[in-house]
Amino acid sequence: MLGLAVVICERGPAGTTGAAVVEGGPVGPADPRSPHLSFDHSGADHSGAWQAEARFMIPNADELLALLAVSGVADREHPPHLSTLVSADLLFEDGDIMGRTWLARGDLARLLPHAAPEMCERIVAWDAFSRALEDGGYASRLIVWFIR
Repeated sequence: MLGLAVVICERGPAGTTGAAVVEGGPVGPADPRSPHLSFDHSGADHSGAWQAEARFMIPNADELLALLAVSGVADREHPPHLSTLVSADLLFEDGDIMGRTWLARGDLARLLPHAAPEMCERIVAWDAFSRALEDGGYASRLIVWFIR
């Protein structure tokens, strides 16, 4: 039994996703009734470094690990260039780290058909967060690992 799953959303230079180019798009169609957020990115840092933007802790790690496996996105090596925060978290973690993988925004749609309702809500939230970064001109990805 796993203790915890860590999911960190990173932003990086436009045109990059992770270790490879990934096909795909948003989780679902845009709802025209939903509010549309607008951000001023004039002072945004578009340098080449990846930066951690949000951390999501998943209490039911076993469920997420099984979901990644059945969706065909488990056990992908982390990309070589991670944000400083992710690198430090991995280096100084006290527990045993396993099940490392990463997800591009297009991968999230592959998870939905297999996910329980509560996990679907999380996936849709991850997609919305990633979409906001991409709408600002950044690439986004989710870095995932599990702690035993």
